[in-house]
Amino acid sequence: MAPTISATELGYYASSRFCPHCAWVRMHVKNLPYQSFPGIFSTIDRYNKLIIRNYFQRENSLPAWLNPLGEASAYIEPPHWSKFKILDEASGLTLRGEADGIFRMADGTYTIIDYKTSKYSGAQRAMLKSYETQLNAYAFIGERLEEPLLVSPVGRLALVYMEPQTEEETVLDPNLTDDQGFIMGFAAKVVEVDLKPEKLIPPLLRKVKAIAELERPPASKPDCKDCLALDSLIETLGR
Repeated sequence: MAPTISATELGYYASSRFCPHCAWVRMHVKNLPYQSFPGIFSTIDRYNKLIIRNYFQRENSLPAWLNPLGEASAYIEPPHWSKFKILDEASGLTLRGEADGIFRMADGTYTIIDYKTSKYSGAQRAMLKSYETQLNAYAFIGERLEEPLLVSPVGRLALVYMEPQTEEETVLDPNLTDDQGFIMGFAAKVVEVDLKPEKLIPPLLRKVKAIAELERPPASKPDCKDCLALDSLIETLGR
């Protein structure tokens, strides 16, 4: 069976944090303690999707805070990752993923978005390479699928940061609290991502293939924090 990699994991190979040793370990050892992801973010992302889907079904348009994306003519239910996948013949790898949002635009092209529950800041800009890869991987997959899953041509990619409104002045509104709890507001910031799947994705898949073919883990990236933490754990357990 051909090795499989997710769009999210492929983003790691493009990030400044990439370490070949860690990549090999992540490929061969599942459920590592530092691979956990807080469930609350998945819950908020799912809620974002439901809000947009229900709004479009009701209003036949995107909400005003997504106006930077342009005029959408249809909401496309993002396929589950088990269906949104392709076998890349050149690398022999299966690439899969599940986009947060797909829209057919008025000009016939498609826009793919990914939600990030955080404020857009310098820390997020440092992750842009990873996010850029993830979105371009969705475009790479979508344009190679057969109908009815075909998403082509992709004309735009964007990150939508849902920024929690937690400033002190925002809590002065008495309507934010009731007998059941409180409401937290979110403000959207749309950040466009360069569309270049043909340039970006094939070299990264070759990079994954090269790691997958190694029988033993390669050397660590100098000063890799994950490797240092893992070495420390092994040393402690060996005492």
